[in-house]
Amino acid sequence: MKKLFMIFTAAAVAAALLTSCGKASAEDEIYIPIRVGNTVNYETAHAIVGTILEQVTLEGRVTTPYTMDLAFNHIGGKIVELNVRQDMDVEEGDVIAVLSGDSLEEDIEVQRIKLDSARSVYENLQAQHASDEDIEFARIDYEIEQFNYDTLVGKREFLTLRAPFSGKITSMGNYRVGSTINMNSSLCTISDSSKVCLTVSDYNASLSDVSFGTRVDVKQGALASTSGKVVDTITEEADWRAMMFGNGGGNGGGNGGWGNTPSEVTSYVIQCDDEIEFSELGGIEVTFTTFRRDDAVIVPAEAVFEATDSNNTTSNFVNVLMQGIKVQTPVTVGVTSGGRTEILSGLDGSETLILP
Repeated sequence: MKKLFMIFTAAAVAAALLTSCGKASAEDEIYIPIRVGNTVNYETAHAIVGTILEQVTLEGRVTTPYTMDLAFNHIGGKIVELNVRQDMDVEEGDVIAVLSGDSLEEDIEVQRIKLDSARSVYENLQAQHASDEDIEFARIDYEIEQFNYDTLVGKREFLTLRAPFSGKITSMGNYRVGSTINMNSSLCTISDSSKVCLTVSDYNASLSDVSFGTRVDVKQGALASTSGKVVDTITEEADWRAMMFGNGGGNGGGNGGWGNTPSEVTSYVIQCDDEIEFSELGGIEVTFTTFRRDDAVIVPAEAVFEATDSNNTTSNFVNVLMQGIKVQTPVTVGVTSGGRTEILSGLDGSETLILP
């Protein structure tokens, strides 16, 4: 009897435990958390298909770009009169300088004696009824001496140097009254005041392949804005003063040191499409479009970087975002301008790029 009671008690305890376990699973569910990684937030930009321009902006000036070196082109000698100085305005026909005629007059006198002698020989042979051959030779000698005499007399007018047009003396050679100047040596330079033009001087050789008809955009702050074209190019010896103190604006600014100083400067004369009166205050920006390509794949310039590939070759790459994954993609680049870079190969213009 006692043994049966113990068995019954054990069964009751077991049933109670089973009942207790069933209640715990029904009322208190146990969750096991799954670890989720941190989301990476990239700064992105999109590649596009559009037009890319390569442009250079330089400072323009309303000035008189056409100049001429003035020289005694037919004779040299001592300067006895010099009537101009730097930055002086002159009128057409004004006397710039005069050379001494003493040496020329001596040459004329010597040649006059030769001419008289040749004439005398010719006339005597005619009077003596000499042979036709002798008379012909004498006549030829006489004509040669006459030509030489007339040439020297004609040089008298070249002793005086006059202004070929109205303008300003922009530079002076190192001459003064009493100096000797050689034939064809430049005495001074004059600018033509009748030809006032918008001019751009490329002191740093920023431009290439610019010629007659090249289109430009012209802007002077909020005062003036138009387009235009190049109608002339002028190449002249570099003016170091202008290079140091003038025309330093735009992409052409900065000389880069005397070691990079060009010996020649090309200036571009601009004809505006509209009649504009530029203000004396405020710089004039002239923008040259030196390259244009339509339907180009374009990305932000900052998206392109250099890296070394498996062959230890340095190439250009961009990081493309593909389904949340960064993929380093090789590209071939073209023109970079205005913070944008042209992609020649590697992208089709639909990609999302990861910026650094």
